[in-house]
Amino acid sequence: MATIKQIAQQAGVAASTVSRVLSHDITLSVSKEKRQRIEQIAKQLGYLSPTQRKQQQNTDVGVVARSHFQTPSMTDLHLLVVHFLTPTQELNDPYFTSIRIGIENRCHHFNIGLRSSFTNNLPSNMRFMEQAQGVICVGHFSLEHIQLIRSINRNLIFIDSNPLPKLADAVTFDRKSAAREIVRYIIESGAKRPAFIGNQEDRLYVFRQMTQEAGIYCEPLCKISPNFCIDSGYQAMAEILDSPLQPDVVFAATDIIAIGVYRAIQERGIDIPGKIQVVGMNDIPTSQHLNPSLTTMRLYPAEMGEAAVDLFMELVEGRSYKKNVQLGFDMIWRESFERVTYR
Repeated sequence: MATIKQIAQQAGVAASTVSRVLSHDITLSVSKEKRQRIEQIAKQLGYLSPTQRKQQQNTDVGVVARSHFQTPSMTDLHLLVVHFLTPTQELNDPYFTSIRIGIENRCHHFNIGLRSSFTNNLPSNMRFMEQAQGVICVGHFSLEHIQLIRSINRNLIFIDSNPLPKLADAVTFDRKSAAREIVRYIIESGAKRPAFIGNQEDRLYVFRQMTQEAGIYCEPLCKISPNFCIDSGYQAMAEILDSPLQPDVVFAATDIIAIGVYRAIQERGIDIPGKIQVVGMNDIPTSQHLNPSLTTMRLYPAEMGEAAVDLFMELVEGRSYKKNVQLGFDMIWRESFERVTYR
């Protein structure tokens, strides 16, 4: 059976683009020709949507989620996914794109009807939100949006945030622990002037605390970037390099930021890792193809999406208590930062 990934490869587009075209997402900005080509390839490969697959089923064999709850395959399940980013932002962020793909793959596997929404078009999805058996919220939402969604549907699962630990399920990873491991490596590498580029969140707080305790914190080398994007990383790194104090290692809060950091450093002819080492977080596919390849903390966003769908199936089957699932992380050593061992 054809998959979204196979269609994407033939069409020369991202898997998330294929998914949104085939789900008739009107918010997707794509040419009419490209949309038609994707639909044509899907037809040629015999791709079937979850609804079409359900129509072809002739048995009542149950499917089992990765838990002790069981859902009949013929049950008519509907799930709404709300993304906190705009469609363009979500497409340009591999981390959240991977979460989306994980959700979609799991829903396809279990024949769950799926609809995506964004915070800027929630009003047009209110009726579906009310009818759906659950809502997955991807990202970080304002209190106003959280209250609005919960007032309509109480079966909530958050991914990458946990704003309602007693009232909703959540799938996360431990940002503080992941950041501590990276900063510990930076300190043990003998760095004297470490820099941080990222947002005003846990990774920054961990970096600041640990480098202050080690006596190597320098405020001018700590840049708060408003967005997790290449341009933000580039601008922040350029500002650092234009100042008198030069860093010997940079902790980029995400690999997307690290790409911008690379660009700023290499435009000035500075060697990575000879003069400045760089370490990121996420391990997006591009990281291994940078020159030099990027050392980074690997996260598991696609698996986070899958886990959220499993939690949804448990809620449908009557689980009354709330559950928080926390996925792990792994340091991936490459060329941009020299491997060290704990003392």
